[in-house]
This record gives sequence, C-alpha cells and structure tokens, in this order.
Amino acid sequence: MKNRGFLSHKKIIALSDDLIKEFNIRCRNKNQTLAMLSGGNMQKVVVAREFSAAPDILIANQPTRGIDVGANEFIWKKILEKREEGNAVMLVSADLNEVMVLSDSILVMCEGEVVAYFEDSSKVTEEELGLYMLGLKKQGVKEVG
Repeated sequence: MKNRGFLSHKKIIALSDDLIKEFNIRCRNKNQTLAMLSGGNMQKVVVAREFSAAPDILIANQPTRGIDVGANEFIWKKILEKREEGNAVMLVSADLNEVMVLSDSILVMCEGEVVAYFEDSSKVTEEELGLYMLGLKKQGVKEVG
C-alpha cells in the first residue's frame, strides 16, 4: 500500500471495503470506529487484519472468546480455510469444542507444563482432553515426545 514512501489512501479505502465485505463486518459505514462495533464484529476486524497480511503461520489465541455463535462459526471457517490453503495454524484455546473442531493434532499444557500430545485429534474425546487440561491426567515422557 505504499507509493514511493507514501500511503495510498485509495488503496487503503479499497482494501477496507473489500475486507468489510469478505469478513461480513456489520457496521453503519466504513468510517465507524472500532469501539462502536459489537464484540463479534470487533473480532472479525482483528481476523480480517491478520488474514489480510497473508501469513504463512497463523497463531490464533482464543479467537472466538466472548462472541456470538454466528461470528464464531465464521471465524472457524476462515481458520479452516487457512489450514486448507497449506498455512500452519497454531490454535490456543480453552474451548474444548473449538479445539476438537479446528485441530489436526493437539498439545495440552497445564500449569506451564506439556501434559499430553495427540498426533491425531480424532483419536481423543472431549472428556479425555478435559482431564488433561484440568491436570487430572498426564502422559508419560515417551508419549509426549
């Protein structure tokens, strides 16, 4: 978006318009301040900003905390699209359902320590994962790797 060291306002406005449409950000107009948006739409703005940078590695830390179901599903869809495009995605979440839906493999930490690793997330249940997350269960050194 630079033009000989200067920002191109036309390109910035065009990108903003495209991201508002692509990420279905509900706002009165493109000049509405972030503070005036709903929590879900604020999250969409953050996701749009991060995804528009075309990262090879995406670190999603609690990407859907405190938002409505519609925004939640939209953000999950965008994260899965990045994964399908071949990008590495690291999800940090305490939401068991989110972890199970979005993850190929799972590393569980409890009190700063790695307590479990599942190379194939389809081979662990939410209940078992919860036991590791709460520190009630711990894999051995060989299993964690």
